[in-house]
Amino acid sequence: MMTFDAFYRGHFRWLFVRMRAEGLGEQDAGDVAQEAMLRLYRQWSELDRSSEPALKTYVLTTAKRIRIDRVRHAVRQRTGLSAMAPLMRVAEEDAYGGTEALDVLRVLDGPSREVMSLLYDGLRIGEIAVLLGRNPSTVRSQLQKARETLRPLLALRKEIDHGR
Repeated sequence: MMTFDAFYRGHFRWLFVRMRAEGLGEQDAGDVAQEAMLRLYRQWSELDRSSEPALKTYVLTTAKRIRIDRVRHAVRQRTGLSAMAPLMRVAEEDAYGGTEALDVLRVLDGPSREVMSLLYDGLRIGEIAVLLGRNPSTVRSQLQKARETLRPLLALRKEIDHGR
């Protein structure tokens, strides 16, 4: 029965080369191969250690999944989903009682919520447009729609807060 140490020494380079062949740079290929081996190590006692091909298949499949997850993460960041970070900041403040803005923003559709959260975070319309890859007039229109949706809700909240 193969030990993990022997498998690692005998197959890390092979996995690294396979990740390079998948298009990863040297650093990323090494990171992915290392992460896949770490996951294999964590599952080592649960796997059939008598079958080297099965272990190679497991670690290669794991490495490919890690690579795909990294690509997906990079795509999300490039497509503007990272622009929701200001909303996450608002959520964090809500958790500590700093503001109720997140509750209010939840009623908006995705594009309106996105532009309103960025406006709330201090960005100007032109900056929001550039960040999201939208026309400034589209951003203005989405902000207008958000304001129209929020106006009655904020008025109601104000009445409730003032005890009317």
